[in-house]
Amino acid sequence: MTGPAAPEPIGRRRLVTDEVLALVGTEVTYRAPEPVGAASIRHYALAIGADPDRWGDEAPPTLVCDTTQLTGRRRPDAAGYLGHTWDLPFPRPTIMIRGGNDYTFHQPVRADDLIVTSWRLDGIVERSDAGGRPMAIVTTTATYRRDDGTILATNTETLIHRAAGP
Repeated sequence: MTGPAAPEPIGRRRLVTDEVLALVGTEVTYRAPEPVGAASIRHYALAIGADPDRWGDEAPPTLVCDTTQLTGRRRPDAAGYLGHTWDLPFPRPTIMIRGGNDYTFHQPVRADDLIVTSWRLDGIVERSDAGGRPMAIVTTTATYRRDDGTILATNTETLIHRAAGP
């Protein structure tokens, strides 16, 4: 007769469960509640240290990827964020680290553009950090379009969710 199995060491517990993997392929779409606007372009140019006179009716290229106003969310999440999050159901708390972005810009964003953004969850793989803690490497793609369907930009983003604590 044997006793109960020893609990798995904390550092070796998985993050990427079947429930998490089932979300791969999920897509969400947000339609901005109003056009970008000249004031938003001017404020963004000032915020990134660009000459606001250079950017009148067309926005600096990264505005479309940086702004949270395009989600149309009315209230911030619990962390105070208005942008898109996946809220993945990891079985334990994680710390999210932005791993990188790969941008492709197709058309400039103009002040009168109404933006429609689609986010797709492309993939999730599990790895371990140097200390043996599990990490989920999440790849997503955002496609930014005018409301007439014209693609403005794409952003493939890598997010690293590392298990919090030991």
